[in-house]
Amino acid sequence: MISRLTAVLALGLFPSLCSGAVACTLNEIQKTDMRVGICRQQVGIATGYACTSLVMRSQVADQFEQIQLARRCGFNAEADKLDRFYKATTPFVVKLYGCVDTAIDRADVEKKAQEEVDKSLTKLPAGCPADLKEKMTKRLPKLIETDQKSLHDIQALATQIGLTGD
Repeated sequence: MISRLTAVLALGLFPSLCSGAVACTLNEIQKTDMRVGICRQQVGIATGYACTSLVMRSQVADQFEQIQLARRCGFNAEADKLDRFYKATTPFVVKLYGCVDTAIDRADVEKKAQEEVDKSLTKLPAGCPADLKEKMTKRLPKLIETDQKSLHDIQALATQIGLTGD
């Protein structure tokens, strides 16, 4: 989830639209441009209203899957870090997406994402096969670094546009 958010921030879409604005004072054109920018990141999601909910579900499912795979392979400290970044970042993402699109029902998004992950993980062999452990060993430091940067970026953006992460 967070790495995709970084892509939106890297595009510079939001900061160029907002300069010191209070929460959600974007005009309709700016909101549309931002919504389209967010939703275009995800293959197969149309850029119409409520697309951010679908994007968020995909992002949350990805984050949940990484956390659960890390735990499955015994990387509990790393999984805890990813979980903390998720919990710190998500309130800002919910408010950002709600600002430029329809309100996000976080509980519903998380429930559906968890269902997707549960279904996906049942297709994998039990435990942590050697190839998965090797993949996670390489992937986790990058994920943690990306999550840390994304948290910093969204906090800075939230401060700039007046969003709070409750």
